[in-house]
Amino acid sequence: MRFARGIIVGLFLANVAFAESAPKIGYVDLQRALNESESGKKAKEEFKVQVDKLQAQLKKQKDEIDNLKEQLEKKALVMKEEERTNLEDDYRKKMRDFERNYKDSQTDLQKKDNELTGGIIKDLQDIIRAYGEREGYTLILEATNSAVLYGAKGADLTDPVMQQYNSLHPSKKKGK
Repeated sequence: MRFARGIIVGLFLANVAFAESAPKIGYVDLQRALNESESGKKAKEEFKVQVDKLQAQLKKQKDEIDNLKEQLEKKALVMKEEERTNLEDDYRKKMRDFERNYKDSQTDLQKKDNELTGGIIKDLQDIIRAYGEREGYTLILEATNSAVLYGAKGADLTDPVMQQYNSLHPSKKKGK
């Protein structure tokens, strides 16, 4: 009996020792943290303003092109050769300009998105690193579809990381 109790106590102590030395692993959904943090929401709003502005400019250009195309389709047969050629040239030029502006706007939007979110991501990574060290984590993963296939809710550190980020980087509201 004493021997059995000794084995049970030994197993219990071994289990406690193993539990204390077991790696502590967590994960953070950086995309959610970015989208739901106060600074992330503000960056998203600023980005939407840029997108809307560029879309309005592109729509205006597209409407001009559509009008030229409509004129060509309706009146091309009754126009003089030179007039039709000029209209076709104008149409092609405006179409090239539109395509170039569209590509440039995509590049500009990507650059603006990186400007608005790059600093936030860096700050989040610094907070995650400090959080991991402070809380004794061995490993903290980013919760992407390819990195974390399963994660227990208790291992999700996104909320405490966002709370710490928001407290360190309060969003500055316009007009205040």
